[in-house]
Amino acid sequence: MKIFANGKIFGVHLMDIIWLALLVLLIFGATQLAVPRQVQAQTGDFRIRYTIELGNRERDDGRRLLATDGFYQNIQIGDTLTEAAMGQEIGRIVDVYALPFEISAFNEQTGTFQLATVDGLELVYIVVESYATVTEYETLIGHFSVGVGRGVAVRSKFFAGEGFITAVEFD
Repeated sequence: MKIFANGKIFGVHLMDIIWLALLVLLIFGATQLAVPRQVQAQTGDFRIRYTIELGNRERDDGRRLLATDGFYQNIQIGDTLTEAAMGQEIGRIVDVYALPFEISAFNEQTGTFQLATVDGLELVYIVVESYATVTEYETLIGHFSVGVGRGVAVRSKFFAGEGFITAVEFD
């Protein structure tokens, strides 16, 4: 038996082998180029830090949730934070701080709007660290989607509250 005879290699036409090789290369190239690298990320690929603002959220029923002075002292650095609706752990608390609750109020003497501090209320900020899957479309901690502006209800051993995600940082 000849290895190469009459345009055949081992009895198979050379053009058939070339077409088959091109088809394999085309399929391989399409799968590598069609799926972005970020979509191929696995859980735990990125460490993220995100900030949740508690105490300034309007509920669906029109009530505004507010945090009273000293509320932030209930929050312990190092505690695990859980998303209240699904009961899923969404990270570890690495920092907590409070700022005065301010509103825009009309000053009749000057005829202008000015910021005024509301006594007895504060805005509480919780900084949370976690590992997440980051894709082109969203950042996920398990099934929990992390994004600026997203409303979230959270709890730990010592507190529960609702608020918004105000910042997301990637390492």
